[in-house]
Amino acid sequence: MSIRSNPAFCGLLAALVAAPAFAGPDWTEVGDAGNFFGSAQIPAGQGAIHSISGSLGGRGDVPDYDDMYVIGVDDPGAFRLELTAPNFNAQLFIFNITLSGGLLGLLGNDDAAVDNTAPLLLPVATDGSGAILDLPGDYLVCVTGKGRNPTSAGGLIFDIQDPTEISGADGPGGLLRHIGWDGIGETGDYSLVMDGTVFPQLPAPSGLALLGVGGLAAARRRR
Repeated sequence: MSIRSNPAFCGLLAALVAAPAFAGPDWTEVGDAGNFFGSAQIPAGQGAIHSISGSLGGRGDVPDYDDMYVIGVDDPGAFRLELTAPNFNAQLFIFNITLSGGLLGLLGNDDAAVDNTAPLLLPVATDGSGAILDLPGDYLVCVTGKGRNPTSAGGLIFDIQDPTEISGADGPGGLLRHIGWDGIGETGDYSLVMDGTVFPQLPAPSGLALLGVGGLAAARRRR
């Protein structure tokens, strides 16, 4: 019996053909993603976006406790946003930027589960606030470390009583626009994975535009 007619060999060959080649994230943080909407990083690309990688902390003399990105949501029912095995205790927040008034807190999470400190966001809050991500459009996502929380003129935007809850914007400042941060959070590397999402429709800021085709090719994986 030849090698090519060997069932084990054929099975292995089929598995290798079917297995996708390893690929990096759809977008890798360029420089430092900012901590306000005006300095948030806007990934450049077309179609679905499933992952972003970056890091917090350790960039020169300016502390880096927050990274913000603009993403598009095209399928709210399938929306899922999580960090996979970050090397620090992280938090995730998402803000609505397409509704009138903009920059309003929508959902936040500290821990996906009691035994999993990596944060997870789904489209519906679990804290009884009734918050829901149910509209397609562009949203502002923020990665922070535990201990670092977004604020408005009224105070903290989120009141996460249970670290495993997906919280609505139920803090004393929850009805007002995001304007600042409270506390010092943990820092480290992260990989942000998502579903129901696409590259945003907002134009990239001039700083990213100056990267040119070569810079964008290095920053994002061509699908």
